[in-house]
Order: sequence, then structure tokens, then C-alpha cells
Amino acid sequence: MSHISLNELDLSKLRIGKSGKSINLFYDKEPLQLVTGKLYSPFGVRSNPNNYSSWNTCNIDCSLNQSNSETSMAYRLSLEALDVRVTELLTESGHLFDKAPQEIFDDIQSNYSPILRENKTYPKLIKIALPRDSKGNFEFVIFNENKEKVQVDDSNILQVLGKGIIFKSIIECKKIWYYNGRFGTTWNLKQMRFTHDDLANQNNKSSK
Repeated sequence: MSHISLNELDLSKLRIGKSGKSINLFYDKEPLQLVTGKLYSPFGVRSNPNNYSSWNTCNIDCSLNQSNSETSMAYRLSLEALDVRVTELLTESGHLFDKAPQEIFDDIQSNYSPILRENKTYPKLIKIALPRDSKGNFEFVIFNENKEKVQVDDSNILQVLGKGIIFKSIIECKKIWYYNGRFGTTWNLKQMRFTHDDLANQNNKSSK
């Protein structure tokens, strides 16, 4: 699967379709994978029990890094434009959602959870899931600042992906979900590379 930078995304190539039981967002007939700019995690990994398996569900909330306000603004606008396109596609593809009343699509903007979620007075957050395989192994790759692979499992994931990390990543839209009258997208981590940032400590303090 090829991936594309968020600021080079051609929204006209996006489509919604079914893949098995899931409803997915496709780009040129493949699941959409995006190369992000720098992301900052104010809290690190969150690990919660999963009622459907013996493995905890892990995810990481991140904001667009604020070290370059112009770049951050450009990525934010790109994500907002992506949200608008997804809501347009949802309106066109309402027949794929068997359990969703058709009147929901009449006001799709009010029934859609954006990629960047509100975070009180702090920068908005994107939630990135940390996928596992059927044996519980994490299905993504991490590199350090020297491009060396970093091994992670349940014994060290909270330390490796701790509070205040700065990184670039490749994320994939795993599915489009519908639950309790709302729609949204789920994003899985595919690849991460740690990077340095002069504002890391400043951002860390502002999140407390």
C-alpha cells in the first residue's frame, strides 16, 4: 500500500466502500494511508481492558505539533478538508449503513465526529489506535531518531510511548464507524519515527 502526505492528498480520489463487514475509506482503491507532520502526545499511551480479547486496547492521543504555527495550521486545514469530504461521501453512501436512519444523513455535519477532537482550551487531539495481530503482538513499526527499529510489547509500551513524545507517523484509516447516531473514522498507527523538537518541554508544561 502506498501512502501519501496529508498536504498532497487529492480529495477527489477518496471513496467509501465495504470490505467484508467493515466500511472503509479508500484512496485509489486502497485503504487511505497518510504521512503526518510532527505530532505531539501530551499523555502518552492509554491502555484499557478489552472485553473481546485478553489483550488491552491501546491508543495514543496527539496534537499537531506547535513548533511551526504555519505548518500546523496547514495540516489542521487539510484534516478539516478531509472531514468535509468524508461527510460528503457519507451522504452519497448512506445505503451502506444498514442500521443508520436515513434522516441522519440530512444533517451529517451535526452527526459526525471530526478527526481532530476538542480538548478544552488546549490544541485539538487526534486519536491513533495501536493495532495488534491475533496473538496480541503490536502491528506497527517504531524507529528512533537514528532510524533504528525500536521493539515494543506490553512490558515497555507505556515507557517507549510515554508522555511528551514528538514523532512523525504513517496512519491508516481502518474503518468508518457508526454508533449511537454518530459517524467517525478510526485511525491505526502503521509506522512512527521519533524526532526532536525545541518546544517539547514547553508543550509538556502547557498540558499539565
